[in-house]
Amino acid sequence: MAQKTIKLSQRYEPPGEKPFDSITLREPTYQDIIMSGLGWPQELQPNGHGGSMVVTYFSTVDEYAKRLVVSPEYKDLAHLSFPDTNDLQDAICGFFRLAVLKASSAPQTSSSSDSDGTQQPSSG
Repeated sequence: MAQKTIKLSQRYEPPGEKPFDSITLREPTYQDIIMSGLGWPQELQPNGHGGSMVVTYFSTVDEYAKRLVVSPEYKDLAHLSFPDTNDLQDAICGFFRLAVLKASSAPQTSSSSDSDGTQQPSSG
């Protein structure tokens, strides 16, 4: 299973715990995403001006942190600075952005439609 390591802006020394200056995450699995019901931590929503904006669900990001952080322990993340918190959130959401990029670069299957717009399966 792939892992991602985030280098932090400073060294953290939680009382009674092992100091750390990086966070290691494992990639999410089917169980993490689907079976748990967590889904995606971000989604695109219309912005009212003809475009779209990314909405981040912070409670979902945190649930993924609980599941995906390999080291240090999840409880040791409580005192991360804002920049390091932002980097952790970006790394967690990055697993999902990477999946979208891979899916969008995969070859698309073609289909045709009848004159009434009904989709017909491709014959390939």
